[in-house]
Amino acid sequence: MTEARAALRRAWGEFVGPEATRANHVLTAVTTVAGAVAAPTVARARGAGAGSAAIACLLAVDLAGGVYVNNTRACARWYERRGQGNAAHYSFAALHVHPAVVARLDAGLPGGSATRRVQPAVWAASRRVHPAVWAASQYAYMVAATVAIRRAPARRRTLGVALTAGGLVLDGLLGPSRTAPWFAWTYYPKLLLGHAGASLWSDEELAPH
Repeated sequence: MTEARAALRRAWGEFVGPEATRANHVLTAVTTVAGAVAAPTVARARGAGAGSAAIACLLAVDLAGGVYVNNTRACARWYERRGQGNAAHYSFAALHVHPAVVARLDAGLPGGSATRRVQPAVWAASRRVHPAVWAASQYAYMVAATVAIRRAPARRRTLGVALTAGGLVLDGLLGPSRTAPWFAWTYYPKLLLGHAGASLWSDEELAPH
């Protein structure tokens, strides 16, 4: 039990950064819980079934907490530490296949009668392109933007802000998710403004002590 607790503490420490303050710990937990409560509530209000709402909850646990913590000084310093090269950032970005999950939620999961009933209205109201195109466009943009930021470290702060804004514009052009309208507002700030660019922090603040 002691070993499990120690492993959990280490994992949390790496998630928030070893230098995280008490406020960082509390706000990470609060934003995570807020996302976990709000996301399924919004999904159900928009006609999603219980299964879709549960998946929306899991997505929000990652993204709502992540959008805060990835933009903290402690987390930025941890991800910019020595030995943490571009390959680690690319791998982190590549794992975030969330657009495919969101597109599937909007299309309706098997077995969710409420979702099936509203599916035609969902697509008519929220989509301007095919769901596969929507998901591929969002994901490809995020990966390409991550590469652009990491390959231009001298302009990482400007690019992080600009490309995050570009992601929000892209989401608006494609049509925001019906089930998870908050998606782009957490996905891009977490991954581009925060993880890829550490855009809120100067080079001096990220430099090792």
